[in-house]
Amino acid sequence: MDDLKAEFKEICAIAQPRTKRNKLDAFQKKLASIYCLDPAAGSGNFCTESYLSLRRLENQVLQEKQNGQITFVSNSLNPIRVSIQQFYGIEINDFAVTVAKTALWIAESQMLEETKSILYGFNQDFLPLKTYVNITEGNALRLDWNKVVPKDKLMYIMQ
Repeated sequence: MDDLKAEFKEICAIAQPRTKRNKLDAFQKKLASIYCLDPAAGSGNFCTESYLSLRRLENQVLQEKQNGQITFVSNSLNPIRVSIQQFYGIEINDFAVTVAKTALWIAESQMLEETKSILYGFNQDFLPLKTYVNITEGNALRLDWNKVVPKDKLMYIMQ
């Protein structure tokens, strides 16, 4: 996260508006391309906190894109690119799997509310649930992780 925050800070310092906007768009796409796996997910704390951190950074990007202006956002155009579907977990305990999924959905709801406070007119409904949570019930020592998330897609493994 430190490197991502430093990169965002550098982009914010760009004076030329078009260049800055293009860099912000590319940075937001970069955030949306980060996939993480927690092979001992437990109640999903690492996945949830990582998601919250990426979405908060994405909200800063969205705010910076507005350049201090009030911008109307249509509900048909979703400006959010970071998703809970970028976070994968493996957990052997069935109850902990349910808790982890619920924690991610709650985090998603919280971040939608935060985005609503930044973008005028953005009012995406959280319910009914539209996203699938990638927490797999199983023994990470015996499960082929590549079946949970393809290795060419994965960027980080949490320990």
